[in-house]
Amino acid sequence: MSEAHVTTGAAAPVGGLPVLAEDMWTLDYERDATANDSDKTFTVPALEEWHVFWIYVLFTTTADAGIRQIAIEFYDAAANLVAEVRAGATQAASLTRNYTFAAGLADLVVFRDTDNLMTPLPVGLLLQTDWDIRVYDNNAIQAAADDMIVVINYARRIP
Repeated sequence: MSEAHVTTGAAAPVGGLPVLAEDMWTLDYERDATANDSDKTFTVPALEEWHVFWIYVLFTTTADAGIRQIAIEFYDAAANLVAEVRAGATQAASLTRNYTFAAGLADLVVFRDTDNLMTPLPVGLLLQTDWDIRVYDNNAIQAAADDMIVVINYARRIP
């Protein structure tokens, strides 16, 4: 893991400009590859903030009929839904597809090369302590049988 430095806050002026206090951000990631689970929730730990850069989902569906759609929801510490992003295409039975969600991506409505989909996330996605990221099939076709691997790349800090 590498570290990035971001500056915030005021300090003594230098040459007429304020010197900014330094906050330490650490690059990190979360990964959940639990099988037979297409509904995963990640919680920002106590005393941390996360700046989410991208979310990758590898989704393999069973032979059970039904149209699946990947959704990502963001909840505040009081469990209020504050943002939601849905993939621009759906996935049928017996398929494996790759999804990348990140700020600045094109909002594709068909899979590229038959198995890759890009979907934009809100820019500047900063989550506070006890906020949740839920990644799931919003149609819940086979929540306990479809396989979903989720990787979240983010910077974290203790404010």
